[in-house]
Amino acid sequence: MSDTAKARRDWGAPPWRVGSFAAPRSLPAKVDVAIVGGGLTGVSAAYHLARAGLQTALFEADRIGSGASGRTGGLVLEGTATGPRDGARDCVPRLRALVAELAIDCDLRLPGCWEIDHRSGTGLRALPWTDAGESIVVARTVPGGVVEPGALTAGLAEAAVAAGAVIYERNRVERLTPAATIKLKVKDQETVAEHVIVALNAWTLAALPQLADVRSALTYACVTEPLEEAVVAAIGLGERIPFYTADTPYLWGRVCADRSVVFGAGLTFGEPEELENVRVTEGEAAAVLTRLARRVKSLHPALAGVRIAARWGGPIAFREGLMPLLTRHPANDRILVAGAYAGHGVAFSVHAGALMAAAIVDGSALPSWGGI
Repeated sequence: MSDTAKARRDWGAPPWRVGSFAAPRSLPAKVDVAIVGGGLTGVSAAYHLARAGLQTALFEADRIGSGASGRTGGLVLEGTATGPRDGARDCVPRLRALVAELAIDCDLRLPGCWEIDHRSGTGLRALPWTDAGESIVVARTVPGGVVEPGALTAGLAEAAVAAGAVIYERNRVERLTPAATIKLKVKDQETVAEHVIVALNAWTLAALPQLADVRSALTYACVTEPLEEAVVAAIGLGERIPFYTADTPYLWGRVCADRSVVFGAGLTFGEPEELENVRVTEGEAAAVLTRLARRVKSLHPALAGVRIAARWGGPIAFREGLMPLLTRHPANDRILVAGAYAGHGVAFSVHAGALMAAAIVDGSALPSWGGI
């Protein structure tokens, strides 16, 4: 596989940062739990496992939050992309409670989230936008809100380390052997683990090619320069409620703490190896971002002259029917896998990490709908 750090620098820079975590020079020979992937799922699992007293090592090929978790727009939505399900009906209040418990400063705000439609009708709230020649209305408000995703990821990682977990950044797991004795190869060394959590989301197939129904893609976003409060109000976002379309052409967005506005749309699918090498300044990725910027500027006259401060892409994964993956490996039930959140990954991924930790610590059952 190509060098991850170099490839991800070519995905552009989002407006939030996670930071880095120092690790011991030597890798562990044996651990209770090895976690592969340092996004929200991985750091949440690491925190809950370490708090329960298990020797926990988290391996991340690049930096914590360098994939989807540090590149998402930070929309917090309830449940899964298929709606609330048993075991995933209270992800948002659980996230709120965890952030409060750990005192994570991540600008978590939960005013709800607008589902918007390209249509008109009586009794529906209109936004002052024209998109693709059509009016935009708020169809309903669903539970959720926004968070600064880099700060949330960093806060959970710091809590995991404080609880006793060890984070190994820049340590790619080259091979995972799902035999009776589970072994991970990292930098020509082997680590034996009693349990493993694979939390790679869009890169799941790279580690576990048996899970062939996971489709990987890059999704795209841009952020405006900070706007005057009068402009934020003029474009209908003065209440700071995030939004996403319930129809097409798809668009989502939110106002940030500095009054800049993030907008997102567009996908390019590919194998993990292909997506590692995407450059957002070239080819289809550049074309997607150019179209997105043009679309944003045409939504409202007040946005026409606004400067786009940054453009970037980030990984996302889907399964058939948009059902997330949350299950045990078919060849070894001591290997747990989660991912393919289909755009509902902020609150649910933190919850998924806690669910997998509980499955290891006390044998709790994972939801049946997340299986292969």
